[in-house]
Amino acid sequence: MASWILVPCLVSLRNEFNRLAPGRDKASDGSIGDTSHSASSSDHNPDETGRTPYEDSDHKNEVHAIDVDDDLRKPGWTMTKCVEIIVTRHREGRDNRLQNVIYNRRIWSRSWGWTARRYTGASAHTEHAHFSARYTTAQERDTRAWGLLEADDVTKSEFTAWMTEWARSAAGREALARAVLAYDPGKDAHGKVPAGGIANPGADAAGNPTVGAAWALNRAIVASILGYQIRDRIDELQAAVDALAKTAPGPVSPQVSARTALDAIGSGGMTPEQTAAALRAALGEDGAASVGRLLTK
Repeated sequence: MASWILVPCLVSLRNEFNRLAPGRDKASDGSIGDTSHSASSSDHNPDETGRTPYEDSDHKNEVHAIDVDDDLRKPGWTMTKCVEIIVTRHREGRDNRLQNVIYNRRIWSRSWGWTARRYTGASAHTEHAHFSARYTTAQERDTRAWGLLEADDVTKSEFTAWMTEWARSAAGREALARAVLAYDPGKDAHGKVPAGGIANPGADAAGNPTVGAAWALNRAIVASILGYQIRDRIDELQAAVDALAKTAPGPVSPQVSARTALDAIGSGGMTPEQTAAALRAALGEDGAASVGRLLTK
């Protein structure tokens, strides 16, 4: 077969794949077609000596298609992503060098606006992606970048999306919880508690100005429990005072407070029986008995 060359635009595309993923597998790479291609019209055939779907205006024996193995061996990158970048650029009018792209049983073509259609050819193109260039001289010679290396820089939105996905996972939630609970920023260069730090209320605050969130949470839970207990005791005392206000005659009024109720008990204006009943209502049997013994000494 006469010598042939690959159109320059596809040389630049293949080189960009190599720069993007230097360790990629090339087992399914290809350009000029085999005998099965030469028996039919194909972009893999040289356009001066083989059967091709189109003809260009020069007399160079050029191949207008390449296959690129889909095993990129690069974290975060798949051939699906690469095809999406290249096709999107063509669909949006930012590139116009390709005629069609085939990958994983789908074909995108300039002929119908770069929308995906089912590909029913002999090869499903699951192990490589096929890229066909146009047969126009300007597009053949255009070797500018294809956008893959630009997309290799992680954007803020991509990073946010990845972190959100991770944070919602079981591993992410566990890691974040551990990090938050263990956080103890200490002090800044001026010896002050930095923003977000939890001040240490203990006697060792001079040397250890902040505490971990787990310790603070534990103390908050303890304080909450004690607070409920204290409020329960206050409610019990208020109920006792209310009962005393309803049952005690004489100097105890319906709107009596705990202090005035106790003052009334010690004022001498109540009979011993009334005082005993008031003490039992306010302090319970055991408490009233203890106070009664003190009063009779």
